[in-house]
Amino acid sequence: MKYVFASFIAWFLAVLNVSAMPYLKILGVTPDLVLVLAACWAVLRPQDEAMIAVPIAGLLHDLMTGDPLGTSIIGFAPLIVLASVVHIRAVESRFAPSLIVVATGTLVYGAARMTILATTGQQIQWFDAAIDVVIPLAIVNVIFTPIIYMPVSWFSAAQRQGIMGRGRITSPL
Repeated sequence: MKYVFASFIAWFLAVLNVSAMPYLKILGVTPDLVLVLAACWAVLRPQDEAMIAVPIAGLLHDLMTGDPLGTSIIGFAPLIVLASVVHIRAVESRFAPSLIVVATGTLVYGAARMTILATTGQQIQWFDAAIDVVIPLAIVNVIFTPIIYMPVSWFSAAQRQGIMGRGRITSPL
């Protein structure tokens, strides 16, 4: 059921990305809500869920955009690795790590997307694309992260409460 829920939310955000979000330009770019969802899901949910939900989100992202199929799956894959670093350490709040994963994941996704588009024969102005698109997109995605983070954290809170208990985790060291 959790994968159906994640797929439905990713599909909804992918449709929103191509229908309504192009009218909302901040710093000259449109926020990528599917990428933000995938990053927040990878940080807040267990890694085995992220290994399924993130590629599904990438596939739905590709189906809604004009990118070659698999571009977002390749671009979103590092989100799982970045989020696994957060899972190694017990932290009180995962909001700050989510912001870092979103920003870094956006930069990696932008580089992967430009590389894939270049290999398909499209002309890429690397410096201009990085300065005018990828870096502003990372900033805008970080700004939009709380909108996606809050519902995903509410959905994840009950599971985390059962795993961690009600008390704070402390290190014996």
